[in-house]
Amino acid sequence: MDKDFNDTSNNFNPYMNMQSGLDMNEMYKDPMFNPIIQYEQAYSYYKYLCMQMDYKIKCKEYEIMCKNNQNSNK
Repeated sequence: MDKDFNDTSNNFNPYMNMQSGLDMNEMYKDPMFNPIIQYEQAYSYYKYLCMQMDYKIKCKEYEIMCKNNQNSNK
């Protein structure tokens, strides 16, 4: 039997009342939902990835330089 995905017997109201006293400052106290902290974490991760890519490029350039040095010494 196929399950009916439109079954709303789980008492979940998709149209929540936003006037239920939700304080916006409460939302920003949790670091998981703080957009500023998420931005800082994303920026740190991006900076880390850029540093890692720069390191790999420099290693590749060094490898090419060493290969050229060995070829010229023969």
